[in-house]
Amino acid sequence: MRRLLAVVCVMTMTLTACSRTNDPVPTGLDDTAPGTTDDAAASDGTRRMLRPFDSCDALLRYYIDGASDLVGPYGLGGGFGGGVVLEEAMAASADNAGGDQVAATAGARQDVSGTNTQEAGVDEPDLVKTNGDVIVTSVTGRVQVVSVATGEVVSTIPLPRDVYSAELLLAGTDLLVLSTGGAPGVVGPADRIQAFAPTRTTVTRVDLRDPAAPVVGGSIRMEGAYRSARMIDGTVRFVMVSEPTGLSFVQPTDGGLTAEAAAEEENRRILAESDIDDWVPHYQLLDSQGRADTTQPLLDCTAISQPATFAGLSTLSVLTFRVDDAGLVPTSSAGLVAAGDTVYASTDRLIVTTSPWGGWVVPFLDVIGRPEPREMVTDIHSFDIADPTATRYVASGSVQGTLIGQFALSEVDGVTRVATTTNPDWFGGPGGDSQSSLITLTEQGEQLVETGRLDGLGVTEQIQAVRYLSPTLAAVVTFRQTDPLYLIDTTDPAAPTLLGELKIPGFSAYLHPVADGYLLGVGQDADEQTGETLGAQVSLFDIRDPADPRRVAQLDLGQGYSPVQGDHRAFLHWTPTGQAVVPLELYGYTISGTGEYIEAPEQQFGGAVVIGIGAGTLTEQARVASREAAPGEYVPATVRSIVIGNELWTLSYEGLSRFSFTTFERLGTTRL
Repeated sequence: MRRLLAVVCVMTMTLTACSRTNDPVPTGLDDTAPGTTDDAAASDGTRRMLRPFDSCDALLRYYIDGASDLVGPYGLGGGFGGGVVLEEAMAASADNAGGDQVAATAGARQDVSGTNTQEAGVDEPDLVKTNGDVIVTSVTGRVQVVSVATGEVVSTIPLPRDVYSAELLLAGTDLLVLSTGGAPGVVGPADRIQAFAPTRTTVTRVDLRDPAAPVVGGSIRMEGAYRSARMIDGTVRFVMVSEPTGLSFVQPTDGGLTAEAAAEEENRRILAESDIDDWVPHYQLLDSQGRADTTQPLLDCTAISQPATFAGLSTLSVLTFRVDDAGLVPTSSAGLVAAGDTVYASTDRLIVTTSPWGGWVVPFLDVIGRPEPREMVTDIHSFDIADPTATRYVASGSVQGTLIGQFALSEVDGVTRVATTTNPDWFGGPGGDSQSSLITLTEQGEQLVETGRLDGLGVTEQIQAVRYLSPTLAAVVTFRQTDPLYLIDTTDPAAPTLLGELKIPGFSAYLHPVADGYLLGVGQDADEQTGETLGAQVSLFDIRDPADPRRVAQLDLGQGYSPVQGDHRAFLHWTPTGQAVVPLELYGYTISGTGEYIEAPEQQFGGAVVIGIGAGTLTEQARVASREAAPGEYVPATVRSIVIGNELWTLSYEGLSRFSFTTFERLGTTRL
């Protein structure tokens, strides 16, 4: 069953090195234990969780064997899992917490805010970046450069015509555009179903020394979809997921059983006769005019590894670039065949997690039962990225349960901390058997060995937020009806210890350290008896005595939500002034004490709230929006906020707005 669950997810991750002849992507991993057999051993004699394939034939057999459990009359997964009829596709194609948000790039201005990141010194891509002289944004689907001095759009950077999303990394005047789109057109027999909808990811370098005339340098175009990236001192680790692009299947010619049997037989023949190029991703290097050179496999067969448990058919690749490299030739790559896409990075470790049970969430496959909590295991794979030119596999381990995302992970000095829930609510919970844990793992040979754990957090509840406040202190929030905030001492990795807890109505979906001994939480107030959410709230916790955490201030913002609840990059904390900017969208109604919805159009709001943070106090200083609105008129919420000098810039899907950060007077608006 677990193998079938893994296959259904139809995702794969690749995290080892590559070294194909004439392939400019050089090797970056130490393949000390080649082979694919279950008894492959690490250098210390223990069983390897990652085992490189020793040939293309071995890799191809692995793919075909895994896909054979799913192939049927309509292709893979019954023809529903992202497959598209080719002629239709042609028609459609017409570890210390970051805390301070001061820009950390070498040489960057210190009066300019950067992206709100998980780890200090590890930048994350975003919809907007600034170096203090220009603001670059991709929020509209176009990459536009805005002069800070004039507030005008001075240039627009062209992107491939099929791009539907793009994020940015900026170091000084070196810009990387990370864009994802579909294939421009799929040509094939009209009676075939493509197994997976094609996607393309392009990484483009742009020189912004003259913002009015940006120079587009080299690009690399790859098969697959962009997932995540991190930049440390100008070195970028880029993560993408690639589905097999060379597979297309027939479908029954009518509704009869004979036609179905014939179609399945033909599809099994197609699968058996597929070659390795049908499965692995490819890339092209592009010149400044977008012209491509030869097409090459992104990874060599012997550079691709498999985890101990089969977990999918896709390829997740990690590539390393220098942001100032005009040609964008990767300096190393890494890979792993498995399902999942959670990515975490400290300054010296990149961690990816994989989950063999992830296929259960595919709704149309009702033949698969709900996994038991004990079956939900997350594998953790750690890579050394301290050397900016290499990506070296370190170790792997497993933990029971699910992760809420990157904030569930932390790594400091070879110790990995991970927070898990054994029965997530998207599996039909919460149930009585649900609980959360904080687990510590240490690197021993090529194993991440469980060193210690603290169980029993939030029994019957789900983790809502995690923040590792230091190498020795972690904060975990769970929720069902009340909001337990747990403070956990991890000084001794062998014995994580619960220091204190606080139970209050509602929950915090995002936690941010704001001053010595204080923690800010953004989330929802809730009814203490039913757990029904009552509106957005911001809470300030005094954790100076971890054994006695207290909520010392609370702001009820109204019936609505903050985008921070789903994206930490939407939050701004400006340490020099002790202010926070929280995007906010309020609905045009209130809820009475009896649960009745009462229309209140005057309360509808889209924008951001500016909050002053003191020693135990929260003060709402202002609410700012992209424009004035009549009662009940919709205005989109702010998606990002930037500080440049004494000015606050807010970004929404309508444009950029500029305010004084002291009086909050509107200084200008830039329509995008």
